[in-house]
Amino acid sequence: MYAPLFYSEEELKYREQVGAFVEKEIAPHVAVMDREDKYPFELLRKLGENNYIGVRFPKEYGGAGKNLVCETIVNEQVGRASIAMACGRSCVSYVAHAINAYGTDEQKKKYLPLMFEGEWPASECVTEAYVGSDAARMKTVATKKGDWYSLKGEKRFQANGGAAKVLLVYAITDTSVDPRKGMSAFILEKGWDGLYTARQFDTLGYRGLEVVSEMVFKNVKVPQANLLGKEGDGWKMLMSMLNSERVIVAAAFIGAAQACLEIAVKYSNERIAFHQPIRKWEGINFKIADMTTTIESARFLCIQAARMIDMGLKADKEVAMSKLVATEGAFKVTSEAMQILGGIGYTTDYPIERHFRDARLGLLIAGSSEMMRLIIQREAYKEMLA
Repeated sequence: MYAPLFYSEEELKYREQVGAFVEKEIAPHVAVMDREDKYPFELLRKLGENNYIGVRFPKEYGGAGKNLVCETIVNEQVGRASIAMACGRSCVSYVAHAINAYGTDEQKKKYLPLMFEGEWPASECVTEAYVGSDAARMKTVATKKGDWYSLKGEKRFQANGGAAKVLLVYAITDTSVDPRKGMSAFILEKGWDGLYTARQFDTLGYRGLEVVSEMVFKNVKVPQANLLGKEGDGWKMLMSMLNSERVIVAAAFIGAAQACLEIAVKYSNERIAFHQPIRKWEGINFKIADMTTTIESARFLCIQAARMIDMGLKADKEVAMSKLVATEGAFKVTSEAMQILGGIGYTTDYPIERHFRDARLGLLIAGSSEMMRLIIQREAYKEMLA
């Protein structure tokens, strides 16, 4: 069930440790996060206090010093409780990835420890109202003014956006060249003049995550010291972050699917209809077979992609396959679990309805399913026609 041949003994122990923590400290509280649409500051701090935020980052900056495989282990276990909570945790990791890879020692020391402690939620600001997958066409600009920049524009769909104390904002700094060469990234802090959330979406799922519809940057004065890397590094930075982000996202959806499968197995073994447990009916037990196969396939792909990234190998195709199978699979599995439970699965008596609502977003975030297929076919043609 948990891919023992693909995890080391140490990783299996870590998985068990994280799972026990999530079951005790996180799972009992995520329903409140969803129903009250309330950001889980305390849960994020608990994760930080136990070193479950900066999993793959250096210990000198407050991280756990592990690898991406361990990061996926944590996100899968948190995803078992709540995909939204897993996203709140992993958004910090995405921002930290860029700061750790491109930041100065001063930037790392200032931001990473507080982010990993769960004190400073973080959010990446890429998507705009008319710019999603085609990130190079963003309209947000940053104009240099001596030793500072004037940042102007709007972003949307920032998970953690309304709660974030650290914002990684991508903007065009040179409009005279291809956007892929003229894009830069900046570290902003909540409370700066000209930075505000205009509106927050009321969403189907991911409730409590403060997903904002309009984050406005109205001539925000950004010090030169808050430029991340060099001018023009933004596109390269974004691309380097996306693969690890997509694998981490995949893991959360695998966790939610696994949780729903386990509920469906237990329920179908106990629910009596027509004088026998409903697991005896082919219409039910074949669903369990397909759900199990989907989850195991997604997990193996996720581990493979994470290991390749940890080894420094090119993994565009493997990452896209992992994200595609995990997210589309999770939406299918949560739906089938609800079908097995029948009417009671549609109620809040079980977490399946919440996982179902959260799972739908997986087909859109961190690159839509269509974008994943575009990447997979592109890489397949490259490999087979080389």
